[in-house]
Amino acid sequence: MKLKYKLNSHYNILFESPDDGYSYFFGYYDKSPLNKNCSKLLAHRVSFDGRDVQDGDIAEVGYFDLLTGEFTKIDETLAWNWQQGSQLQWLPPKYDEEVIYNSCSDGRFISIIYNIKSKTKKIIHCPIYVIHPNGKEALGVNYERHYWCRPGYNYKNIKNKKWDKPYHKEDGIYKINLETGDFYLIIKTEDIINNARLPEFDVSNSWLEHIMYNPSGDRFMFFHRWSEAGVDHSRVYTVDNQVGDNIFMYPDVRFYSHHYWKDDKKLSIWTCLPKSSQSSITKTSDKIKRIRLLKLIIKPLYKSMKVLLPNNLKSKISNQSKLFLYNDKTTEFEIIGNNILFGNGHQSWFRDKKRLLIDTYQDGKNYRNLMIFDSKQNLFKHIGKFFSVYNDCGYRCDLHPRLSSNEKMVVIDSAHTNKRKLIIINIDKN
Repeated sequence: MKLKYKLNSHYNILFESPDDGYSYFFGYYDKSPLNKNCSKLLAHRVSFDGRDVQDGDIAEVGYFDLLTGEFTKIDETLAWNWQQGSQLQWLPPKYDEEVIYNSCSDGRFISIIYNIKSKTKKIIHCPIYVIHPNGKEALGVNYERHYWCRPGYNYKNIKNKKWDKPYHKEDGIYKINLETGDFYLIIKTEDIINNARLPEFDVSNSWLEHIMYNPSGDRFMFFHRWSEAGVDHSRVYTVDNQVGDNIFMYPDVRFYSHHYWKDDKKLSIWTCLPKSSQSSITKTSDKIKRIRLLKLIIKPLYKSMKVLLPNNLKSKISNQSKLFLYNDKTTEFEIIGNNILFGNGHQSWFRDKKRLLIDTYQDGKNYRNLMIFDSKQNLFKHIGKFFSVYNDCGYRCDLHPRLSSNEKMVVIDSAHTNKRKLIIINIDKN
């Protein structure tokens, strides 16, 4: 019988959500579910698991009191998915009194600011994606548009055919004033498509997503993604926050994935070596398609052998993606952990700017690994591994590790049983 999980002896579990028939999870890796003093843990609570979200499926939003273990329900929402939840998060700069999350009301997606002390709600008539560090503004996407093009990261229940086309002039990234409730388009999808436009943009779905502010909030990054012949491609942009000026497109290699700002000027991101010409990019894209087709053919064999392969060979098999550290607004980069770091994990930088908290997808034995990587010494510290029940599907359960504000704890989602659990791990002795 497989172990459900195994922790390194240096670490221990401080909290685990209860086995009460519900699934508990938080969502993405780009924010922490813990409040500032680490006494409360935000969570989604769902009555089912092991399938995709469908119309009418409700997620409860709330928090655990970590002194008592009691779960307090705040609200219910129809605006959620397994990967990013309802974008539930503590509102900065206090990270304690107020939370914000997306919801659905009167046939439209909205966001709600909830004060856990006064138990009052403030309605914002636009769903949020990421909150500015000042807590006064946010950026959002059109989830009605995402319904048609982003399975696994979209919201159900609203099917407006207006948005069912390769791109729409009214689509893009919205800037939201959380004090007044006003919002407007700051980045238009049409403008992004018209930058280094490709013929496929006329027939392929394009959308903007994976938005992240840098630490000061003066710039943010986002993905332009499009789907062609069943394969998703990515471009990355950074832009000034105030009015959307000084936009910069990173090298067009068509593949970018998990990312994190190391500081205001440097962005770490999983990608491939840039090419010098559009023709070479096209050749690279064709090569990647052939590799993906080959992997589909040999996937059962590869999956059983993957755990036995050396790290450098696994890196080569994974479409040659590596963790790049780009200097913003330039094409200058260095590779972090070359031939050591692999697997397209979800990474977060510690404040010392040397260490990375990172995870992996499932290995050949269906375990997801949790690690700390020292980028100066090129060494791993393994925190533990967690058996993964749901893999390679829209309802997969990635660990999505997040650091607490004091960097003494890590919070993960895990489905080592048939129900998702939230787990807090003590790394204070790291």
